[in-house]
Amino acid sequence: MPDPRIERTKAHVLKTAREMIAARSGEPLTFSRLADVAQVSRRTLYTHWGTVERLIGEAVTARGEEPEIVKDGFTDRQILRKLLERTRDRLTDPITHLAVAGLIGQASQSSDAQGTLADLGTARLGDYAAILGPITHEQYSRFVGPLYYSALVLGEPISDALIDDLVEQGLDILGLSKD
Repeated sequence: MPDPRIERTKAHVLKTAREMIAARSGEPLTFSRLADVAQVSRRTLYTHWGTVERLIGEAVTARGEEPEIVKDGFTDRQILRKLLERTRDRLTDPITHLAVAGLIGQASQSSDAQGTLADLGTARLGDYAAILGPITHEQYSRFVGPLYYSALVLGEPISDALIDDLVEQGLDILGLSKD
């Protein structure tokens, strides 16, 4: 059984990290700065996360409970639309947007940042696969990648029209029913 004190500390640190990312101070998030603000030791941070990139990755995914998407009674089209809308919502969350953009910026020079991005992508692919069935990374990137490109590279809002197009592409790519 997990120690409640450890769980409270981890939740506090992740909340503090999200707040610091949102503050956009211009300074990179470091374990030293985070330890000072969260009033924990750097050793605690290293023990639980190992690298600041891993901590940022967990802070991005620690958004609270989202309603489960169930397949019963819904068409593949409706389910895929809900999944893509959830991805859009995550990408438009300012903290997630800043954290992922920062990790992308570091990925060419840091294997930790690159690994964290890969883990985030695999976790999101797992969300889709758990509901829709087996999906490869290539398939996922073909119909979800444009959301990331639009939000993170172009800096444009993700429109309902784009979601509609990606639903159609995703149905084709995954061989799902169009009904």
